[in-house]
Amino acid sequence: MTLVSAVEAACRSAVARRPVRVMRHADAETELEMVSGDPDPRLRGTVLDYTGYRERSLGPMRRRELPWPGVVLIFDFGPTLRFLDGDGNAVVARHHGGFLAGVHDVTVLTETVGEQSGLHVSLTPLGARRLLAMPMGEVANRVVGVDDAFGTAGPRLVEALLNAPDWSTRFDLLDAAIARRLSETDRPSRLAVAGWQRMEASGGQLSIGDLAAELDCSRKHLIAVFRDQIGLPPKTVARILRFHRAIGLYDRGLCAGWADVAYECGYTDQAHFVNDFRHFAGVSPTVFLAQRRPLERATLPG
Repeated sequence: MTLVSAVEAACRSAVARRPVRVMRHADAETELEMVSGDPDPRLRGTVLDYTGYRERSLGPMRRRELPWPGVVLIFDFGPTLRFLDGDGNAVVARHHGGFLAGVHDVTVLTETVGEQSGLHVSLTPLGARRLLAMPMGEVANRVVGVDDAFGTAGPRLVEALLNAPDWSTRFDLLDAAIARRLSETDRPSRLAVAGWQRMEASGGQLSIGDLAAELDCSRKHLIAVFRDQIGLPPKTVARILRFHRAIGLYDRGLCAGWADVAYECGYTDQAHFVNDFRHFAGVSPTVFLAQRRPLERATLPG
């Protein structure tokens, strides 16, 4: 059975609707609807969640897409999202039909024309490695077309998702397509799984030397494994994990302020935290909060 026939079979057989979660937001500038669903349990370790979205705004809307310890796969139903240069002065890429964004250690500026819709898939780095069947270092800090994930079947999958009658069916289609793809690719190495799980559990606070010692491998070998299976070296991945955790702690109100966040996440001092924040977000914490829209808390991955 081909990938496309598996998807079509899933569409025909999808009778029982899976539960979905709906969030709607409206203010003077924006209307947003998000529909989230859990992937098939058999995809655990690969897919974190599915989220369908439709958004309208009064005019073009720019977003600062922050680094996070995962990979984003977008099926773009249009109008096509635009990627901007670091200064926001020029459009550098458009990916009709969708794209995959590898693990980044820098912020990415995107822009809509005032309307967008699509399906957002959050992948683990190791899951993305299996889905792509290619070294993740090749897509680190890059955004590539959806064909890189699903090959020649990609455009047909986008069309099937677009024409599906509801979000629940779309999630069923993705379950089938991703499961089919994973059946054709190798599982990540035990060392990669153990290294990623241990680093993630520590919130990025585990030193590379300690991790290498725990895994009984050299630092050089550990770096090579992370570059291949995750996309970036372990020290950079640890910094991304700490940054992502810091944003989450602040959003959930679990710390009194940025100083407490810095301490909780293991930064040596607040100055170190602010420097890391500027590197990953492109602005200071104060400017970040001033520019951030309220609904963006709900759209932060993970």
